Amino acid sequence: MVSSATVFGLDVSADAQLPFLQHAPAAPTGRGFAISVAAGQSAAVLGWPDSAELVCDQRAPDGTVNFRIEAHPEAGYLIWGPTWGSHLISADGRSVVCATGDCAQDAWQRLLIAQVLPFAAVLHGLEVFHAGAVVRAGSAIALIGPSRAGKTSVALELCRRGASFLTDDVLAVERSGEELLGHPGTPVAGLDHAEAQRLAHVGEAQREEIVAVNAREQLVRMRGAAEPAPLEALFILDRRGDAASEPRFEAAADPQLLLAATFNSVLTAPARLRELLDICALAARRRVERIVAGPEVDATQLAVAIEQRLGVSP
Repeated sequence: MVSSATVFGLDVSADAQLPFLQHAPAAPTGRGFAISVAAGQSAAVLGWPDSAELVCDQRAPDGTVNFRIEAHPEAGYLIWGPTWGSHLISADGRSVVCATGDCAQDAWQRLLIAQVLPFAAVLHGLEVFHAGAVVRAGSAIALIGPSRAGKTSVALELCRRGASFLTDDVLAVERSGEELLGHPGTPVAGLDHAEAQRLAHVGEAQREEIVAVNAREQLVRMRGAAEPAPLEALFILDRRGDAASEPRFEAAADPQLLLAATFNSVLTAPARLRELLDICALAARRRVERIVAGPEVDATQLAVAIEQRLGVSP
């Protein structure tokens, strides 16, 4: 059974139904990417070479492996984790084999949308930021910050207040002249359990369909954007314990700040790095501001502050 969707600027076709990609409304871009699911298989069985180079080793605070990336000039790239399965991306970025091993479908698909598809987008010439984004009045508003900064919660709050969902956690951008176009991501968002409890406490029930639940978050179905949107503003969420109770905005147009927010530091060919620097320089010409806020400032307060900063009527 074949399924298809356009996400992160890629026209994805898969030989199995993938719930995390269902109902993505974006129009095709012409950048094909094929997914083959090898249920129950391992990377070793599929012939991944032992001579591959380890290029990324991300670990949890306790030292256990979260995921790793290996590279081989002919075989391509392997992104794998003990609980996420193994994903073998071709060297040209046009296909991936998902060797699921004994991983649950929710787990290996989570790595697929969080790491594999964004990695492939870079291989196709796009750039990616560690950011969520919404669309207001036809323009993209990006939210940058580390994990647990509240990017997703603020994006969902902006959507409840009239914005359209563009992407969660990873924003793929493409140069169009002097513009940067933000592409729709996958039509799901990861909402941590603390924020879900807060919404229930204040009587704001989550209306979106819950696609999956794990120890860290709920994955909820979102009504995604149908087309890319020009990037208007980037807000960097900066949580500080000594910050005031009201959010404060500071100019932050240094391209190096944006470079630190990019997503893929593994692909280091000179041409790619030059394009990455150019993209960050273009992004820095937009409104780029740091939002300094204390840990008690919730998503609603931040969303209202952003709307006011942009001159959006409630």
